[in-house]
Amino acid sequence: MGEIVEKKEKEVEGYGISRYFLLTVLLSFLGWAYETLFMFWQFKVLQNSGFMTLPICPIYGCSLMAAYLLVGTPDEGRGFLRKTDNKTTRYILYGVFAFVIPTVAELIVGAFFHRAFGVRFWSYAGAPMNWNGYVCLPVSLAWAGMIFLFMKYVFPLLKKTLEKIPKLAANGLAFSLLFILLVDISLNFAKLLY
Repeated sequence: MGEIVEKKEKEVEGYGISRYFLLTVLLSFLGWAYETLFMFWQFKVLQNSGFMTLPICPIYGCSLMAAYLLVGTPDEGRGFLRKTDNKTTRYILYGVFAFVIPTVAELIVGAFFHRAFGVRFWSYAGAPMNWNGYVCLPVSLAWAGMIFLFMKYVFPLLKKTLEKIPKLAANGLAFSLLFILLVDISLNFAKLLY
């Protein structure tokens, strides 16, 4: 068992910050695509929802990476879930984290933009069991289920795909994307302030 833990820790160290950043950006793009398609399906309106000008929603990518870094995937487990040998118990605990992480992220981000800038990028005000329109129980439960399935079936494939990018190329791409994202964030905060 100790050898497996050491192997996993070396895999994490070898993956590198650049690849984790690229993975977060990729997840943010997939979140944006999901959000855009959902809004089109629901309201028949094609719009760029969210804060960024680029086609990304960082709340998706950051929530999924937070889940991965804190508790891994449902099958591998990380942190205290690594010690949970019972698969059913690990899945239930993973589901709890998949519920809590995006709920806390939506609450913090939603309250921040609303209170600091008077902007609401989403509102669950009409939904049942909502709290100030920032979060609501049915949506948080849906996120938990979607995150569980995504992290079980899709995330490992994306992670393995990014492992194939040479380290130098990953570093260059990550730094380029970081620069572009910082410019985008700066311009959008400037719009909110002026």
